[in-house]
Amino acid sequence: MPKLDEAKLDAVRKLIKQNKLDGFIFTDYNDIKYIMGPVFLSGEAVLLVHAKGVYITARSLYEAPVSQDFPEVKIEGCDKDRDLKTIAAIKKLKLKKVGFDGLKESYHAGKNYIAAGFIEKENFLVPVRAAKTETELKNMKAAAKIAYKTYEHILTWLEPGVSEKETAEEIDNFMKLNGASSTSFDTIVAFGANSGNPHYGTGNAKLKKNMVVLLDFGCIFKDYCSDITRTFWFGDKPSKEFKEVYKTVKSAHDEAVEKAVCGQTGAEIDDIARSYIEAAGYGQYFTHRTGHGIGMEIHEEANISQDNTDKPILENYCFSIEPGIYIVGKFGVRYEDCFYMTKQGVKQIK
Repeated sequence: MPKLDEAKLDAVRKLIKQNKLDGFIFTDYNDIKYIMGPVFLSGEAVLLVHAKGVYITARSLYEAPVSQDFPEVKIEGCDKDRDLKTIAAIKKLKLKKVGFDGLKESYHAGKNYIAAGFIEKENFLVPVRAAKTETELKNMKAAAKIAYKTYEHILTWLEPGVSEKETAEEIDNFMKLNGASSTSFDTIVAFGANSGNPHYGTGNAKLKKNMVVLLDFGCIFKDYCSDITRTFWFGDKPSKEFKEVYKTVKSAHDEAVEKAVCGQTGAEIDDIARSYIEAAGYGQYFTHRTGHGIGMEIHEEANISQDNTDKPILENYCFSIEPGIYIVGKFGVRYEDCFYMTKQGVKQIK
């Protein structure tokens, strides 16, 4: 029988208390899945967490199975106006200060919650979801193992004449055959000059000898994502320029891994990698952030960028480190792994 994750629920209740609230309303698909697991489809439930319990109003078809699987939860079926049903339940529970996330609400429901006197809190669950539990880290490590195994496989599978799309299909299929439920984003395969576009859309280019190959992919295992990028020379005659650029990118990646510490902002970690690349003379070719948060979503909180000057990266926050150099018309190099922060520094998710 499924069970609510008490560690997650305790963290949510602690956050509610810290914000001096009696309860909080969740309607975002991933926020609800974080607390309950993959029970509801998007837009089909409203979840209220309060000190004494969990109340849900959802489409009527969920009422019987959720009551059976989660006897500790109070659920009521409702096929329309679930926001109004939730407001009525809150009045019965006599909760005085209830919050909701205005950034994740529909305009209609948000108006009703404001009219009911509820308090708007933007990105409320971000600090809880950013710090991963032991179970979450276990699932992320499993997802990473699948991705790394896939990379080793594709190195032996590649041969001249295969297309980018064929390579992406092989990557995706191999991950699924090895335990992934799906890819965590559209797999990027870029051959030759196409690698010079950081967000290239996989196309029909054919692989040739002595060509740059950039692979960026990941998978989902038990709702949690992985994400890796590798760039290499396919052939036996790598150019001097490629070797220099690759060495610079890999060293920038390793510098950030070695020097990042708990409590730094995303901008401070970004600066470690960026300064290294700038000192090597390639600053103008590093055109994106050093990393992004990762978890149930491929991009979430723990922003490792120049913009994040005020949000520290705390213990068990998970994020990528992926510096890159992109020389348009020639080639690009990106090197990416994902990590979690500890009191002693970062550790790789693998």
